[in-house]
Amino acid sequence: MILNLDVLNYNLQLLKEVKNEFPILQDYEDGKVSRDTISNVGLDQYVDFIVYTKNLKKSGQKLIYDDKIKYRDVKKMISDLSSGDKVKNIFLKKTQSDFIKIFNDYKVNRRYTRTRNQSYCSGLESAEPIILNFFIQNNIELSEGYFKSWMYFKKLSKPSLYARELKKTQEFINNFLNYTKEQDFDLRKCNIKSLITELQHRLRPLMKIENGLFVKCISPCKNFTVDKHYLVEDSRVNYYGFLEIRITDDKESNNYVPYSNFEEVSRQRDDLFKQLGI
Repeated sequence: MILNLDVLNYNLQLLKEVKNEFPILQDYEDGKVSRDTISNVGLDQYVDFIVYTKNLKKSGQKLIYDDKIKYRDVKKMISDLSSGDKVKNIFLKKTQSDFIKIFNDYKVNRRYTRTRNQSYCSGLESAEPIILNFFIQNNIELSEGYFKSWMYFKKLSKPSLYARELKKTQEFINNFLNYTKEQDFDLRKCNIKSLITELQHRLRPLMKIENGLFVKCISPCKNFTVDKHYLVEDSRVNYYGFLEIRITDDKESNNYVPYSNFEEVSRQRDDLFKQLGI
């Protein structure tokens, strides 16, 4: 295939939009929250993209090169990012035509990418950004399967979740931390494992919705009508930590669905009263 920058540009634009919708991604990029905080909630590809971008900057590379890349610049980057003088010298002396074969010929590729081979070159993977840009600038044929930098080849999928839940989670954490500071509470005298376990044990029941209450559909959802009320028959916290409710949809099918598309009717009423000062 002949690669271009269309997919990467699409992914960069989508990442920008998703970071606006999910500020916790920007918090992660800025080092304010850990990866564990946002793992397994459908944003892992975006986190991987952020990590990839930060790592390539450390190696002096760019996602997109505006200046014309010379082949000797590619060889030097691979050499600088490789370990072992023998491998460094192999690539510094390699002709451009032989280099291109690495990304189109299976046997040649395996010679330099199998870790047990003496000719294994770690710099090939580390230098993928400059390599891919060199191929793009010169319209050189390549095989996608020889690269791990998926963001040049595969479009990100738009996250179909939980902006409200992630925002509320971050608000809760911030309020908790502010409270401990205001009360001058010394967390150093706590056992962190017991604290986390006990919080999880006590908070999980508070997340559930009482059976028999009504919820209102607040966003488009398959087989449900926006603004229509539905009776909650059960609720549970799923594997990823989000609430699901069991209700009967417009086609009389009874299933668990994400609560993110709904709002408890009594809570909507209470929120309205608060806004009116009642």
